[in-house]
Amino acid sequence: MVQFIPQYLVAVIGMVVGGSAGWILAAAMNRTSGGGKRIDGIGRWDARVTLPLLLAAAGAHLALVPVVELQRQLMFSLYALALVITVPLALGGRRIWRLGAIFLPLGSILAYGYFAGQVHEADVVGLVVKIVELAAIAAAARPVIAARRVRGRNQRMQTG
Repeated sequence: MVQFIPQYLVAVIGMVVGGSAGWILAAAMNRTSGGGKRIDGIGRWDARVTLPLLLAAAGAHLALVPVVELQRQLMFSLYALALVITVPLALGGRRIWRLGAIFLPLGSILAYGYFAGQVHEADVVGLVVKIVELAAIAAAARPVIAARRVRGRNQRMQTG
C-alpha cells in the first residue's frame, strides 16, 4: 500500500529549488560559453537536463532531513552532498561524473525499494522523488547510448 505523509511534501519544494538552481546554472554556463554545443566540460543536454535532475534529487533529500529520523538524516545528507559534488566534476570535464550521475540515484532507488518493501511502506512523495532519480539516470545514460549507436553505425559503414 502507498501512503501519503504530509510532512514529506517539503521534498517537492526541495526538488523545485534544486532543479531551478540547475537550470539557472545551465543558463549562466551557456551565456559564458557563447551558446556553443558544449557548456564547459559537458554537452548542452547534460547541462540542461541531467544536472538539474541531479540537483532536484539532492534538493528533495536535503529538504527531508529535518522531518526524518537521525539515521536517514545522515544518509540523505551524504547522498545530497554526493550528488552536489557530481555537478562541479561534470562542469570540470571529469568523466567520472557520469558514473556518479547513474549509480548514486540507482543506489537510492534500490535502497528505497528495500526500505519501502521491508522496513516501511512506500509513500507518494518518495515515489515521485524516485521517478526524478530514474529520469536523471536516463538523462545521464542518453549521451553514452547515442555515442555508441553512432560509433556502431560508422563502423558498419566502413566495413560495408
